[in-house]
Amino acid sequence: MEFQDEILIEEQPLRRKISDIHTARVITSLPMDKIGDVAKKMSKENVSSVVIKAFNDKPVGIITEKDLVRKILSVDKPDLEQRAHTIMSSNLITVKPDDFAYRALLMMTKYNINHVVVADEHDVLHGIVTIKDLIRNRNTGALSIVRQIEKQQSFSELAKVMSEVDQVLQALLNERSYASEICALITELYDRVTRKIIWIAEKQMAAEGFGEVPARYCFINMGSAGRKEQFSRTDQDNGIIYEDPRPGKEEDYSSYFLNLGKHIVSGLEECGFKLCKGKVMANNPRWCGPLSGWKSNIYKWVEKLDTKNIRNMTIFLDYRYVTGDHALYNDLKDYTTNLFSQSGYALLFMAEDDLRHRVPLNMFGRFITDKTAGKGNIINLKSAIMVHLVDCVRLFALREKIRETNSFERIRRLRELGIFKPDDAEYMESAYEALLMFRIKDTVSSNKKGKPPDSYLDISALSRKEKSRLKRAMLTVSRLQSLTAHTFHVNKA
Repeated sequence: MEFQDEILIEEQPLRRKISDIHTARVITSLPMDKIGDVAKKMSKENVSSVVIKAFNDKPVGIITEKDLVRKILSVDKPDLEQRAHTIMSSNLITVKPDDFAYRALLMMTKYNINHVVVADEHDVLHGIVTIKDLIRNRNTGALSIVRQIEKQQSFSELAKVMSEVDQVLQALLNERSYASEICALITELYDRVTRKIIWIAEKQMAAEGFGEVPARYCFINMGSAGRKEQFSRTDQDNGIIYEDPRPGKEEDYSSYFLNLGKHIVSGLEECGFKLCKGKVMANNPRWCGPLSGWKSNIYKWVEKLDTKNIRNMTIFLDYRYVTGDHALYNDLKDYTTNLFSQSGYALLFMAEDDLRHRVPLNMFGRFITDKTAGKGNIINLKSAIMVHLVDCVRLFALREKIRETNSFERIRRLRELGIFKPDDAEYMESAYEALLMFRIKDTVSSNKKGKPPDSYLDISALSRKEKSRLKRAMLTVSRLQSLTAHTFHVNKA
């Protein structure tokens, strides 16, 4: 390895492989081992966790010091004769040896844990990554922010933490992380903030005399937040799904959840998430209602395919569960998935809507720029290019009943199903990665200048290499549009 490469790795701890930072020596026990023996082993080996392995040597769970304290030592008469499998965390969070350190950080941030097991695709145990391993590699910023988020008790306190979340974005850029990695980690932090806002909102409602939550509900994000492609605090796109009320309770439920939605939207706004101009938010009765109401609206959109309903569908169809009752989300997701996979006409209409506009490249492969007064030769990355990739990939995903909302995940699933050829899928992923990175860098640059980001890219300010990368991405999106036209039989394409 060259000296320059060594420097690069030191400057990019998130780009280091798990195999380079994990603890290879793992203390293990069997599911039927006594808790007392497990505790003695942890004390003797001076470790904070023990991985539970089955008789075939595959990891099936983990017991941490927290598990021992919470499940055994906190009771009046600790039963040290209990077996390990009765208290182990069986929902094992794992990473692969070839994953980057970023992946371990993401898992710890997402699940608020301090240990991640390292296992290969055959479930062979390779080691464990602990928070201490990440501390040694200077990767604790996001984890520290998670702890801070959980401590806050008001919207104003939570708003003060947001500047530190913004610093994570800058740190990830400095470490040359991929755009997909940046979006994944920022999304987890924003989800944490949102869940905390909802918790505070429920407390506020109770204090104001609205009482406790009257029914099961879940909170969803839509748009870019739903696709897990947020990298900055953009406009809100969210909603509330609550269980169908008992007869006579319709007004009570509607009143409570609309007021809860107002509190949540207000909290998000205080934390820097702007109000949606189209009012696609949980404080709007259109986006806050019972499960049956959501289904009815979605069905009406499909039945009456006009411009307004297409707009609603493209925002809504990337909806993602954030918190609350998962069964309500799954019920609506099943309904939506089946409805659209069977509605060829709706998919055709949506394909035609996207293909009314093409990627801004002329027949010679040159940029078609928007020479808006005072802005030079510009292209709107979001509305002129990225939206087409998102729209087209979504159409294929809907047809194949793919439940994932993230564009990268959708592309991978379509490749696995044989819908996209491996090379084509790779080109699409690379194209979207490039386009996202252009937007992220432009947003960070605008923020530093105190200007609001506008998604416009000045072509004249790009280097030759950047222009080449942008053109390759645009050509890939253009080919995807042609594939969409052919697949969905769009005559106008």
